[in-house]
This record gives sequence, C-alpha cells and structure tokens, in this order.
Amino acid sequence: MTAKEIQEFLFDETGLKTSVKKMTGSMKGYLKIWPIFQNGVYPNIPFEIANELKLKLKEFNHPNNPVFCSTMEIDVYGVVDDRIKYKKESKPKSREEMKVKEWGSKNSQMRLDKASARYAKKIARGDNCATYM
Repeated sequence: MTAKEIQEFLFDETGLKTSVKKMTGSMKGYLKIWPIFQNGVYPNIPFEIANELKLKLKEFNHPNNPVFCSTMEIDVYGVVDDRIKYKKESKPKSREEMKVKEWGSKNSQMRLDKASARYAKKIARGDNCATYM
C-alpha cells in the first residue's frame, strides 16, 4: 500500500481530505497522514475506519517500527511517498487579520458595522430602505 492508496481509501470511506508529511528526528522514515481543515473544522478519522486501516497496514507493522493509527493521524514506516495534493480551505479570519480598511475610531467602526447589519436585514426582508447600486 502507498500513501496515495491510503489517502484514496480515507477519501472514499469518509470523504476526508488528508495531508502527508515526512517525519524527522526519532520518527525519521515515517509518513504522517492526517485530515486537513475542511467545512470549518479539523475533522477526526472515525474510530472504525482507523481500526480497519490498521489491519490493512499489517505488512508495515514491525516490532521496531510499528504503525500508529489514531483518530487524529496515521504514522506508517516505509511507505512509498506518492501523495495526493488536495486543495486547502482557508480558515475564517478576524477583522484584525484581514486588514480591513477602518474609518474613524474603534467605537465608530462598531456603530457602522451594526448599522450595516441592520440595513442588510431590512433589505433581505424587503422593507423600504435606501439601496445603492
């Protein structure tokens, strides 16, 4: 089994996109496979799928280099690294991280944000209010 086959198995069984990383230090030779950020959270691998995958990876399970399978990640020693590169989702950013242009003080910006939200709700309901095109 290769890294690509493990990723395809996880995607087919659970719909989880995964990332692969070569480990260093005391874990040198291992490949780490874990789910990437998707649908607003970092998902876990279902317990049943992790157990099933551990049985499929029996050929890589040696006393000196065991396979580590958990709901968070899978570490396998000596697997061929032919990974699939999935498109990553971006995490939602706060106002400070987005570097949104602000006008005036923080207090006036909060009032402006609240007023904008009020007008957006009115437009969505179909109330009569000024709209700009």
